[in-house]
Amino acid sequence: MTRKHIFEVLGIGAPLLAGLVSEYFVYLADSAMVGWLGTEYLAAIGIATIFSEILWVIVYPFAPGTQAITSRRFGRQTVVPARSRQNIDNLSESTATVLPNAVVVSIMAGFFAVCLAAFSRDILLLILEDRHLVLLADSYIRILKWVMPLGGVFYAFYGFLAAVNLTRPIMVASVGLNLLNVIFNYGLIFGHFGLPALGIRGAAVATVAAEALGTSYLVAYFGFSKKTEMYRSFRWRNLQWNLMKDISNRALPILLQLVLGLSIYLYYESLIADFGTVYLAVTHIILTTFLLKRTLVGGFAEGGSILVGNYLGRGEKKEARRYAYAAVWIAVVFGMLLCLLIVLFPESIVRIFNRESETVAIGAGALKFFAFFFFVDIMGFPFEIIFTHNGWGGYVLFAESTSNISLILGLTLLLTRVFGMGVYAAWFSLALYMVSYACFLSAGFFSNRWLTVKVETKK
Repeated sequence: MTRKHIFEVLGIGAPLLAGLVSEYFVYLADSAMVGWLGTEYLAAIGIATIFSEILWVIVYPFAPGTQAITSRRFGRQTVVPARSRQNIDNLSESTATVLPNAVVVSIMAGFFAVCLAAFSRDILLLILEDRHLVLLADSYIRILKWVMPLGGVFYAFYGFLAAVNLTRPIMVASVGLNLLNVIFNYGLIFGHFGLPALGIRGAAVATVAAEALGTSYLVAYFGFSKKTEMYRSFRWRNLQWNLMKDISNRALPILLQLVLGLSIYLYYESLIADFGTVYLAVTHIILTTFLLKRTLVGGFAEGGSILVGNYLGRGEKKEARRYAYAAVWIAVVFGMLLCLLIVLFPESIVRIFNRESETVAIGAGALKFFAFFFFVDIMGFPFEIIFTHNGWGGYVLFAESTSNISLILGLTLLLTRVFGMGVYAAWFSLALYMVSYACFLSAGFFSNRWLTVKVETKK
């Protein structure tokens, strides 16, 4: 690994990081603004956003699924001798073919998410006894579900443009839609700018409106930018069953991993709810901070994963490994800074969500406890991005399911239901999950198996 590798990862990853950070802060804004309505609303938005994330992860995996194939094809495209113009054109068309196939399968996934959301109230009532809390959460989900087909289109274009190293338009779309989301939140939750005060439902309406505008921007960029002109070669014959199947196969392990993880988080929060609303609210703050930490390292990890895919497409495995090391090095530096902030200013972080004294006191102590474990997770998480965005999502699914089921689910139930221990035992189980998962991912990286994964069954 050299400075060259680090700076290239920074250059590709920085726009993606900006987009991911802005996306996280919308998630934070939803929680914080709705939380200002009261602790009950903060607990409800915590449940609603976990369920909504399950819907999002039905469409999100088509971004890395699209990237995994496109980045390899783009890598081969960039090493063709300049004199071979016909080969360049053929390989450019081969790269371009991925996008329409990705759009088709991602839209289908979006409509599947809509269908699943129709049962949100029944699902939540199975795991939560507080009917009023369920009704509040469901009022958010039933509006948000309509954004899912649009989200599918957004992620298909996201994965394609990232793979061909065009990350700046992704940044513009992501940051723009997320800033609009915050503005729409302010107006629709509290009734400003002459808009109706819709409370928790206003946060959902804001997300739908902002996502529609962000998706429109990405589609327009692709349709009119000179940088994408070589890829605008859509033909009906480019819709290929094998290619759609390959994209779906790359996305499916990620989908299963995320759905499993979020489902267990959702059930985990229902277990925490038995200890009281304040502990449920604090757990939501812990998980939200956990997501921020992963967001900050995720942008650069994505940048590294793109370059890894490009060089694997060229057959240069040593270079691919160097870019992976660069992504991890950057992630660790940012992770250390974040964990230091958590240790120094835990009360300030909690007050972003809720200012009630009991919530602040309990939340600050919990964040201090988790700071070390957050850092351990940071050292392993970049490997998840590199693996999933380059076709080795099956191993990540194994690592996630093993750690999640045995620790977040199994150990929590054992300690709280069998041995009658309290909420701190449940939080300890979550902390052990972070250690276990990081160890699994690190072992996978040093096995070098991720360097030999094939992303297409037929070239």
